[in-house]
Parts: sequence; structure tokens; C-alpha cells
Amino acid sequence: MPRYLLLLHGDADSEAGKLPSPAIFAQMHAYNAEIKAAGALLGGEGLQATSKGARVFFPPPNPAEPDAPAPKADIAVTKGPFDYAMTNPSEGQDGEAKRPVCGFWIIKAADLEEAVGWVKKGPLAGTFVEVREIFEAGEVMSKEMREEEEGWRKELEGK
Repeated sequence: MPRYLLLLHGDADSEAGKLPSPAIFAQMHAYNAEIKAAGALLGGEGLQATSKGARVFFPPPNPAEPDAPAPKADIAVTKGPFDYAMTNPSEGQDGEAKRPVCGFWIIKAADLEEAVGWVKKGPLAGTFVEVREIFEAGEVMSKEMREEEEGWRKELEGK
């Protein structure tokens, strides 16, 4: 069954480190419990404000070596907080793209429509959730790489 990453975008309050009210936390807990009870929840967490994070920028590839990673000396790091235009999601995609991610879920769903259905059940207002299907190892990796990474996942799940 496909897996989906649900990216919850925040607002000025979440970016300022203001936590939701206890009532909102209770509603979110009940929502998470519903997804878990259906066997669809694989994980999820809230994220701290960008003031506690960083962005790591990689320059474009060298045309002479398009498959080579960026030289370490050319990688730039910018520590948060980051400047976001906290626009209303109804203002369109440009405003939406400028809002920071403040949490995520990973769920199993039969298809995109089912994943979107789970999002619509969420106790959310004044925000948006980006829904992205996760590549499965077999779609992008050799058999050897896939087997090695499956071993890593089993090892990590056991911790």
C-alpha cells in the first residue's frame, strides 16, 4: 500500500513557538488515534519553530561532473528563524509556499484520494496540508540497495 507524507504548514503563532490550546491538542490526539485505529498511521510529529533550525543550501552541479555531489566547501548554512510571509492559504499557491512546515504525518493509504480524505478529517483551520506520495524503494533503487535499506529500517524499528 502506498505511503504518503502529510506536511502541515504553520502560521505566525506556530513560528513564534506558541503551542495550540489544550482543546486543539485533545482534538489532534483524537484525530491521530482515529488514523492509528484504522491501521493507517505510520508516524508523525510536530516541529519546533524555524528559529531552532537551519537551511542547508547546495549549489548546482558542475556541468563537467553532473553526478558528483557539491563540494563541501560550497555548501552554505543559514540558521533560523526564516522570513516567511504569513499569508492566508486562500490567497493562492504563492502565499502557501512561504509558510513553514510545523508538523507531519506518514500514513498508508490506497491512493491519493484516500490520503486526502484523512487530511480532510483533521481538526485544522487557517492552514493547509501538502500531501506527497513517498517513493517505494523498488521504484528507484537496485535490488542490492533496496535489501540493504530494508535491513536498516528493520534495525531502526527495533531500537
